[in-house]
Amino acid sequence: MSAIETESTPAGTLAPAGAAPTVPWAQHILLYAVFFFMGAEMYLVAPMLPDIARALHVSATAAATIVTAYVLVYAVAGPPFGIIADRYPRRWSILVGSIVFLLGNMACAAASTLTLLVAARGLTGLGAAIAAPAIWAYLAERTPQQQRGRVISLGASIYSLGQVLGVPLGAALASVTSWRWPFLAVGVLMVVTSGVLYARLDHLPVTGSSRGIRALLAPWRQPRISLGLIATLFLQAGRLGAYTFIGVLFSQRFGFGLGTLGLVGLLVGAGSLIGSLSTGTILDHLSRRNIKGVWVSVVAAAAFAPCAVVALSTHNVVVALTALALWCVFGGAFYSSQQAYLSSADPTQRASVVAWNNSMMNAGIAAGTTLLGAAVVGSAAFAGLTFTLGIVAAVASAALLALLRKDSQPA
Repeated sequence: MSAIETESTPAGTLAPAGAAPTVPWAQHILLYAVFFFMGAEMYLVAPMLPDIARALHVSATAAATIVTAYVLVYAVAGPPFGIIADRYPRRWSILVGSIVFLLGNMACAAASTLTLLVAARGLTGLGAAIAAPAIWAYLAERTPQQQRGRVISLGASIYSLGQVLGVPLGAALASVTSWRWPFLAVGVLMVVTSGVLYARLDHLPVTGSSRGIRALLAPWRQPRISLGLIATLFLQAGRLGAYTFIGVLFSQRFGFGLGTLGLVGLLVGAGSLIGSLSTGTILDHLSRRNIKGVWVSVVAAAAFAPCAVVALSTHNVVVALTALALWCVFGGAFYSSQQAYLSSADPTQRASVVAWNNSMMNAGIAAGTTLLGAAVVGSAAFAGLTFTLGIVAAVASAALLALLRKDSQPA
């Protein structure tokens, strides 16, 4: 039996003898609310950058460092705090992270200089890095295996929904007040959510015991985990690295203005949601048939590559938008599949593994943006690099699938 099928802690709520364990949806909905606020806050600043720059008397380029601060702190702090979430009850990491996250948003609302705003955004990223790995691990441990794919995928979908709705909601609030109010609103809502979390979350048994650099690098010493992390790095480098330039490309090629690009953003969000939500049902169906869910990662990565090439190369606007929508469907499916697999790959270090996966996603965005930025946007080289990144992710996922099938065979 492979590690993904072996659980060291009970899943679901207590049930009468002979009855199937149930999903504690009341707790899960609270955790989904945290994911929604985190997703919304991450991209909240995009439409407000010009106002922030004017208010703080800096350039738009300088103001953009508040985005970098969040992502960088999140990527670096995630793995160490994942170890802590495995050594101590998940509840405390979730609560502490949520409180740090809300304090960061309050500090953003009160910041009077760019330096203070950058520091506040870094604090916000730190809160997300503390809470998110523990939330993913908690969801996995409190959900029966046959329903875990749907629960994890729904979490990914809610996070994406926050990203999609956070931009227009934040922009609408800022337009009638100021850029400070969206941060304040997120902070106030997190105060309420954190209080309810404190009252409702259960104490789960501690799963991890190792500490220090050995624990930090432990996931990379297991091929069934490291191959998944490598696949995430390459797929996100292609998926989100190329998407960084899609506005520039569509503006140049099709003459899209800011309003039209906003509608493209809604299309992208809808595609990601469809991919994430449908993946949950597929993963649970595969689990009931004893089929490895990593199959979804293989297919999604392999399908993403040609869709990206078409979207980046065609001069037909309908074809380009259709290919972009499919690109996002398969990207959302891949992300949900990876989270579902890696959150259960090793029950003794769930949070650490998920933290590394999130760090690889952010590292992939940075690497993909840098690599693709060296090519001419819309050129054959640009499309070819994106295709290659997707195919490498598919190959890594296929290698992981082969390893899991080999491990599951009787000696």
